[in-house]
Amino acid sequence: MNVRKRILIVDDDERVLWVLHDALVRVEDGYEVVTARGGREALHEFGEQPFDLVITDLRMPDMNGIELTEAIRALDPGAAVIWITAYGSHEVRDELARLAVYDCLDKPLEIAEIRQVVREALEATESQKQSDWPIATSRGCGRAAKRSRLADL
Repeated sequence: MNVRKRILIVDDDERVLWVLHDALVRVEDGYEVVTARGGREALHEFGEQPFDLVITDLRMPDMNGIELTEAIRALDPGAAVIWITAYGSHEVRDELARLAVYDCLDKPLEIAEIRQVVREALEATESQKQSDWPIATSRGCGRAAKRSRLADL
């Protein structure tokens, strides 16, 4: 029996929560998806039962995505984290590396892209657990970082 992966989506925008939830529960094997409207609610959910992956917005009123990621790292250093934002910056890129965030995606999100990145993050996390190798992380956040990653290919 294949255990469904647990994903926590955190965003203060209900539309984003709904779209991501719908996109991820509709994949072939389906994921167990829980949503939270802010960082404090997310930490409560994470404390109840850990998640394999957390997808969080960076700008939220009660706790930003960086603070949430720090708290999640204290609870479970191996959980994969993906940031979503409409406001990428160089400061965010520094935090990506420090907190070992798997990737950072720009809003508006493309459903196919988020499904692909989620699949890759979960596979990388599983591989890391089996091999003790660190998870590959993103090199940046924002459209300029994506152009840079494409130039590396």
